[in-house]
Amino acid sequence: MTSAFQKILGDFRPKKVYSDCAPEYKKSLDAMGITASSSTPHVQQTNGIAERAVRRVKEGTACLLLQSGLSHHWWAEATRCYCFLRNISDIMPYGTTPYSKRFGAFKGHRIPFGAEIRYMSLDHGKAVKDAPFAEKTSSGLFMGYYLYPGGKWTGDYLVINTDRLAHADSEIGR
Repeated sequence: MTSAFQKILGDFRPKKVYSDCAPEYKKSLDAMGITASSSTPHVQQTNGIAERAVRRVKEGTACLLLQSGLSHHWWAEATRCYCFLRNISDIMPYGTTPYSKRFGAFKGHRIPFGAEIRYMSLDHGKAVKDAPFAEKTSSGLFMGYYLYPGGKWTGDYLVINTDRLAHADSEIGR
């Protein structure tokens, strides 16, 4: 494995990777020195592990949308939030979460998707207010976690202002 891949993967090395043997996956996995298990091409039933993982994410996303009361137009945000919450919450057979194994303990708050929260807008570390005597915090809905490429949390939360929410839904591409 080259040093670039070692830097990206760190101590995390998957034991098994399941794919449909698409050429781009095979080339990438070969370059990283990872052997892939594959399904039988064009036979969906032989890809049970991957299909179950996709089903779990779809069901989890649907659950988050239902519980939050948000429309299906927010499915992309709900999916990202669901996957990250699983990554920081599920204890694996090796005794820790996937996130903590790769990046160390998660130091943020576990917040339900769509939860109403109070937040403070910051500009260079200072609170941004609409008027000098206005509240320092605004009402918003929690939409997820802002991540670096590779999945490490930046320390920032994704929030949509509730005053702007009525307009935001109509602006989502359909």
